[in-house]
Amino acid sequence: MLLALISQPTSPNAHLAISELLSTFTSTTPKIGYIASMPDPQREYYQQSQQLYAELNAEMTVYLELESEFSQQALDTLLTCDVIHLSGGDTQRFLQAIKQRQLIEPLKEFAVNGGAIVGVSAGAMLLTPSIASAVLCGDQIKGPHAALTALNLVPFHIVPHFEIAQLNHANFNQQLRSLKSAAYLCGDDDALLLAGDKLVIFGQPRLVKN
Repeated sequence: MLLALISQPTSPNAHLAISELLSTFTSTTPKIGYIASMPDPQREYYQQSQQLYAELNAEMTVYLELESEFSQQALDTLLTCDVIHLSGGDTQRFLQAIKQRQLIEPLKEFAVNGGAIVGVSAGAMLLTPSIASAVLCGDQIKGPHAALTALNLVPFHIVPHFEIAQLNHANFNQQLRSLKSAAYLCGDDDALLLAGDKLVIFGQPRLVKN
């Protein structure tokens, strides 16, 4: 399995993690597919991601939006890509859209069968057992625990955009302890790369063993 969990995609260590992930595709220029966390009519965030991958000698050519502009053809093409990029945004809205389109199992199969996934912020949290850690980033999370279950491709949570000062707040620590598994607290220049059974750490994320 090949997964990158990124806090801030423009940071130096994010570039290193994505570059290392892409380096495994040695025969051709990697083809990247993008899943938007919510509608992006002007393709602003998609174009920013296209530029990032172009700088790393990869092509992002497939755009999939899960709500008003959903296209089955785009989904079918996306699942043939080498890499799927899960964008940042509203974590619970993104998860709900993925579940409504019944994409949990197809995305898991994609990863298990050799496809790579890059998750950015909200997209990174979707790769974990649940999006419960999103509250630690300021997201509003509603509903029972079952509604928060995600792709469960890694056995830990991730808290993107972490700042050390947050550990001084009792509410943050209480919410952190409530998570059901270990958590990596990732600042904007931290990233994680899971390659097979090896976890490569970029930067200095903090591991909290709940």
